[in-house]
Amino acid sequence: MPRPRKRRRVGFMPKVTYFQPVGLDEQIREELITVDEIEALRLKDVEGLDQEDCAELMGVAQSTFQRILTAARKKLSTAILNGKAIRIEGGDYKLVPYKLECRNCGHDWMKTNWSSADNAAKCPRCGGKGKGWRGRCSD
Repeated sequence: MPRPRKRRRVGFMPKVTYFQPVGLDEQIREELITVDEIEALRLKDVEGLDQEDCAELMGVAQSTFQRILTAARKKLSTAILNGKAIRIEGGDYKLVPYKLECRNCGHDWMKTNWSSADNAAKCPRCGGKGKGWRGRCSD
């Protein structure tokens, strides 16, 4: 009997969950990307964290994180190259707040649904931005 699958920790829920190619009138096929796969893409490709930190934030082993990331990239590439719509939903995950720590002043704070694209990762004490913080899951 296989081991039960762990719920992956996710710190960000996308506001937009459906993308469709423009200019296709026929019935469009969909590619389903799970919320935990989007989180892996966000942490690695958007936030620029190394694989070890990404795996720790999601509460999985590095090898598991790599499998999640590879699957997400393959689905995304397949959808773009074959003109499929992309639907983001499902997966075995739990939404958790992250504990962010400023590397400039050491101040730490909790944040749910953060992304460095907005100012959510800006230190509330010293205003440190960008890569001046590091995240850890709070649970």
